[in-house]
Amino acid sequence: MHNRLFTFLSILLLSSTLLYSKVLVTVNGNKITDDIIPKGYEQLDDTKRAQLMEDLIKEELIHSYILNQSIVNTPEFIEAFNQQKSLAEQQYQKVSGKSLNPSQIRNIRGSVALIMYQKQQLQNTFISDAQTKNFYDLNQEKFNFPDSIEIANIIMKTQPEAEAILNQLKNSVNLDEDFIRLARENQQNGYMGWFGRGMAPESIFNSAFQANPKTLLPKVISSKYGFHVVYLLNKKNAGKLSYMEAKEKIALMLKQKQVLEALKNQIDSLYSTANIIY
Repeated sequence: MHNRLFTFLSILLLSSTLLYSKVLVTVNGNKITDDIIPKGYEQLDDTKRAQLMEDLIKEELIHSYILNQSIVNTPEFIEAFNQQKSLAEQQYQKVSGKSLNPSQIRNIRGSVALIMYQKQQLQNTFISDAQTKNFYDLNQEKFNFPDSIEIANIIMKTQPEAEAILNQLKNSVNLDEDFIRLARENQQNGYMGWFGRGMAPESIFNSAFQANPKTLLPKVISSKYGFHVVYLLNKKNAGKLSYMEAKEKIALMLKQKQVLEALKNQIDSLYSTANIIY
């Protein structure tokens, strides 16, 4: 449920379909129409359609609840809502030639409010050192890690293109800045993050792991994805995170879990007393 809540706004923004306007269900007097979901839901089987309806109802309930909270009166919310509404309006104009209707605007408003509400709850949630230490002690296996590399990467379709970029970078006096610049010039992010053994193409991992950190690999590497120019940022031998290394991430994970559980309980409570008319 919460995954759908987090991603619903992006689905609306990225959908390239023309949306209908048919009332699916009424929840506490608010009509849920199918102009807030991508076209094609009619083709779902009965089980998936029933799940979609339940998700829409619960989403409406939590949106209504949060839209009545003081968070929607803050400058931060107003700014975020206006930005998301503008983006959605542009996308919707492109695919339909129409402006967003009140139902779609309300859904965007609710989605933005939900994200900000969860962020607020996360900031207000306290996790003690005893809780993080207890989790660490009871889940030792979760903190083992394999040989790992942290890389930046530029992928080109042909080897000559990749070699041209590699040659430019070999002469760089500021490799960090030049790598980012060339990545962006080729519409790529560049930074790829950490990969454990088996998570990246073997040809890349083996070559990178043999190099020293902060090293541009001297040759273009081929994979099924294309031709790679690889910058090794860091590497770690297999081992285990100490409690102090893991503490911050454990605290964040426990906070997120606590917030999501509280949100689910709130939704279930609202659902149990809702007036739902199909």
